[in-house]
Amino acid sequence: METDTKTEGKPENLQKYENYKEQFKRLDKALKEGFNLEAIFIEYAIMEDRTSSILRYENNSVKPKGDRPPSIDAKLRKIKTIIREKKALSNRYFSDEFIDRIIFWKEERNRMIHALLKQQLTAETLVSLAEEGRTLARELSNKAGNYKRAAERKQLSTAKEEEGGIIMVDII
Repeated sequence: METDTKTEGKPENLQKYENYKEQFKRLDKALKEGFNLEAIFIEYAIMEDRTSSILRYENNSVKPKGDRPPSIDAKLRKIKTIIREKKALSNRYFSDEFIDRIIFWKEERNRMIHALLKQQLTAETLVSLAEEGRTLARELSNKAGNYKRAAERKQLSTAKEEEGGIIMVDII
């Protein structure tokens, strides 16, 4: 197995940051060179990961069905439920409308991918879906990062209060 010398031995969060940076570079290159299906693949992977992260920081999860990990659809529905309750911190960072945009994009992506050989797809249609996916992936990534930092601050604040000023926190 080949080892990536750029990330070997680095803290997990730094490695993940560098992986994201690389994937966004690949995404931009794929769009620039007209590899729209590759761009859509990368966008979907980013959205999958970011929705998992949001739920993790919300101390929430979606139960897997059998041995398969939870679908992005299940994670998006769970996030919508959480933000509708208006009790959670995530409510400040994610709106129903934003999650609905991601759901709509995902449904269009699924329709196109599953019917790839059964329908006539224009380059314009793929470009449009890929461009919208990039916008959503970047926005979701930014919002998830802001949310993560706010959740960490909240955990630190709560820990300080509970420990009388002594910080003892297990950050997710």
